[in-house]
Amino acid sequence: MATNGAAEGVKPDFRAEFKEKPMKAIKRMISQGQLAEDPDIVSNFLLHTPDLDDAAVGDYLSDGDPFCAKVLESYVRNFSFIGLGFDDGLRKFLSAFRLPGEAQKIERIMNIFAAQYYQHNPNCFRSADTAFKLAYSVIMLNTDAHNPNIKPKKKMTKEQFIRNNRGLDDDHDLPRDFLEAIYDRITAGEIVMEPYRNDASDRSILAYTNPYKDGWLKKQSRGVISWTERWFVLKNDCLFYLRKPPVWGADCELCGHIPLHEKLQAKPDGSGPTFVLEMRDGSMVRDMKIDKRSKIMKQVQHEKLKLVAPSAAEMAEWVKTVNFHIETLIGNRELGS
Repeated sequence: MATNGAAEGVKPDFRAEFKEKPMKAIKRMISQGQLAEDPDIVSNFLLHTPDLDDAAVGDYLSDGDPFCAKVLESYVRNFSFIGLGFDDGLRKFLSAFRLPGEAQKIERIMNIFAAQYYQHNPNCFRSADTAFKLAYSVIMLNTDAHNPNIKPKKKMTKEQFIRNNRGLDDDHDLPRDFLEAIYDRITAGEIVMEPYRNDASDRSILAYTNPYKDGWLKKQSRGVISWTERWFVLKNDCLFYLRKPPVWGADCELCGHIPLHEKLQAKPDGSGPTFVLEMRDGSMVRDMKIDKRSKIMKQVQHEKLKLVAPSAAEMAEWVKTVNFHIETLIGNRELGS
């Protein structure tokens, strides 16, 4: 009697054979009645059977065989990408197997991922083809950024990544800040194999997904003239700051947050890339900071909280976006009163 795809009864010799010849191993299980010849059952078997070789799973899913193609289509339906940022969705999908090195196989896998991501997030791009091309581009960036054999001077720069993706969205450019954030997150954290957890990692990352704005800023420490670089995320009624860009599958290292208040304002501080957060009525700015040692959140107060953007243009965008969402917050509260 064929199994329903569960891992019970899988013998060590199957795992060894699957590692060397995944197609042959699956066909043998089907012919011996140990596994039903059904794409949904085979995909479930590949996803949930422990200790299967990750590279062999990737090779099987990306094989050009028509049955393997149906298994791949079924396999991706196990993943929900609703509300996840693009590179986080890609990290989640690639958490369950190792991506093959052959270009044609990568293309098959990225194509099916793109279709599922676009179906779950139809407002992100003009078509699923955009998601496919961007997925391929992100994989190339990930390889370039984290390959120790590529010298630092030869690695892809942010400007090169943006230039490579011009006109990607049906001959339209994707937002520059969208591509910059992807570049920063990929170069800061490699897409690596993680134990498959399905939606378990969604909960933490969704707090920072699809923000109004995010990126690196330098934050001035209170009482001393020193600067610490943090990843800032503007979302809902908070300006979060983290030790590094939050990515799916990894712990989000939150350092603190600055609540948006109706009397808070952002304004340039001089002619450079520095700007300040201050209260219009002269009261103190609240900074809810997580203590390094105790991990307890404590309130720190600032007359002015200084931040430095990578450029004057980026500073102007931060000031504009923060003030716009404070005004939106005021408007929402007035409507609710």
